[in-house]
Amino acid sequence: MPFVNETRFRLRIQTTIVGYVRIIDGKSKFFSKDGFFWSGRKIDHNEIDEWTGYFDKNKQAIYEWDILTFKIDPDGEDHTGVVLWEANQKRFVIRNVNNELYFPFETNGLKLFSTHQLKVFSYLFLNPNLKHELGFDDD
Repeated sequence: MPFVNETRFRLRIQTTIVGYVRIIDGKSKFFSKDGFFWSGRKIDHNEIDEWTGYFDKNKQAIYEWDILTFKIDPDGEDHTGVVLWEANQKRFVIRNVNNELYFPFETNGLKLFSTHQLKVFSYLFLNPNLKHELGFDDD
């Protein structure tokens, strides 16, 4: 269960996930290689992905660059999307990979998705073809 003033990041070396970090109250840092056992021992990394503050139906934390299935209507069909940070709105969104529609996780404090409507199954950094199609090639 997250703390009220908690931020999390997934740590990577290029495309390999090497661990996670939790920052509580902006000061206390805890590191974990598996997301379960936490300590103060730092983990070397060169990439970070920010946590959205949400979990999927399997209680897996959702981070930017995750590829997931999502349901706009809880009883509707599954769509495939990528989690992105929308800088101009300062919020995380899900971009539908089949069109250019963006769905925020919440608006005006109202959550638009329940955990049962979200399921992470891959990462954009492991899918170079999709990354290219969406225009997120590394320069």
